[in-house]
Amino acid sequence: MGGRGTFAAGKQVAYTYETVGTVDGVKIINPIDKSKSLKLPEESHSSVGYVLYDRDGVFHQYREYNSNHEVVLEIGYHHEKSLGHGDILHVHVHNTPGVEHHGQADKFVIKPGHPLYEK
Repeated sequence: MGGRGTFAAGKQVAYTYETVGTVDGVKIINPIDKSKSLKLPEESHSSVGYVLYDRDGVFHQYREYNSNHEVVLEIGYHHEKSLGHGDILHVHVHNTPGVEHHGQADKFVIKPGHPLYEK
């Protein structure tokens, strides 16, 4: 997957992620360059969603994409300053698809029992 997952306007772009497994049909990917930050692609290239684990193998982030390859849902377990201290399980629901609308996404903490927690 190249260019942080973008289609790169039809240009050949070097791969920056590698697929390391699947969970319920969703690809688990890792950055090829381990020194890069842990961040999922802005657009889907070949999956309806991607999962990313941190360097210790702990769940870090899940992103789900629509048919236009734009992000519509994110579930993360990491620091989210506006929601609390330390790593926190939270959701970003993109009412307007695409990572460029990330600041406008509904953001909230999830706990056991919430349907997205089970996801």
